[in-house]
Amino acid sequence: MQQPDAKPGIYLNAEQMKALRAPTAWAVPSAPGWQLLSEDTMIGMVDVRRLAAERGLVSDPSGLEWTGRADPEPAAQ
Repeated sequence: MQQPDAKPGIYLNAEQMKALRAPTAWAVPSAPGWQLLSEDTMIGMVDVRRLAAERGLVSDPSGLEWTGRADPEPAAQ
C-alpha cells in the first residue's frame, strides 16, 4: 500500500547496506529501516555512497549495494 507522503527517489537501508531506486510513489518501500536519501531517481552509486557518508548514515559507504526489493531477501539454504 502506498504511503501518503511517499516520494520517488533513492532510498537507503543502512542496516542492510542496500540502496533502492523507487521511480514512482508506488515503488517506495514501506518496510521499516528505509529512508529517503535523494529525490533524484537518476543518481548513481557513487553519489549514493557520497550522500550516505556526508550524512553519517553508514560508517563504510563502499559496502553499499543496489537492491531491487525492499523486503528482506530470503536466507540462503
